Amino acid sequence: MKASAPKPKWSDVSAMSSTTKSYWAQWDSLLIQDGVLCRKWENGRGDRCHLQIVVPKAKVPEVLQLYHSGCSGGHLGVKRTLLKIRERFYWVHCRDYVEDWCRKCTSCAAVKGPQIRSRGALKLYNVGAPWERIAINVAGPFPETESGNKYFMVVMDYFTKWPEFFAIPNQEASTVADKLVHEVFCRFRDSQRSRKEF
Repeated sequence: MKASAPKPKWSDVSAMSSTTKSYWAQWDSLLIQDGVLCRKWENGRGDRCHLQIVVPKAKVPEVLQLYHSGCSGGHLGVKRTLLKIRERFYWVHCRDYVEDWCRKCTSCAAVKGPQIRSRGALKLYNVGAPWERIAINVAGPFPETESGNKYFMVVMDYFTKWPEFFAIPNQEASTVADKLVHEVFCRFRDSQRSRKEF
C-alpha cells in the first residue's frame, strides 16, 4: 500500500491469518496518511465519514487502558467504551477485545458484583403423608423483643401446608435444632405414631 501497489490476489493471502484476510477484504477502505495506516469509516446512515487509526495488536491494551480504565475512561460499559474507541481507532475483532477487557476489569467487577447469581434448581417432591417432609426458613433480624428474640423461624409441612412460627434469639444451628426437637418433632410425633398404628 505504501508503494501504491495494487490489491494482492486472494491466493496470496488465503493462507494467512484471519486478521490479515479481514484487512485484505477492507483494502478499499484503507489508506496511509502521514505514515499511519487508517481506515475510512461511515456511520450506518452513510451521512458521516471519518478516519480511524488502525491499531497494531501490540498497542491494543494501551488503547483499552486509556479509553476504559484511564482518567478519560471512567470505567464505562462495553457499549460506551466501544463507541469512544471507534471514534478514533480500529482493529479487527475490536468488540471482542473491549468485552473481554471490561469483563476482566477488577474495578468494574468490584462495583457490579457477580453478574449471574446461581439459584437452586426447582424440583418436584412427592410427599405421601403429613410431616414426611418439612421446610424450614429463618427470617430476620427484626427489632429485638423484650424476651430477646430477633428472628422468626417458619416450619411448614409439605403435605398439609401447615405452618408453624417460632420467635428465636439467633439463627445458630443449635437454636434451630433445639426448637425443632422440642416444639415440632415432639408435638407431632404422637400424631405420626397414631396414624401408623391405624
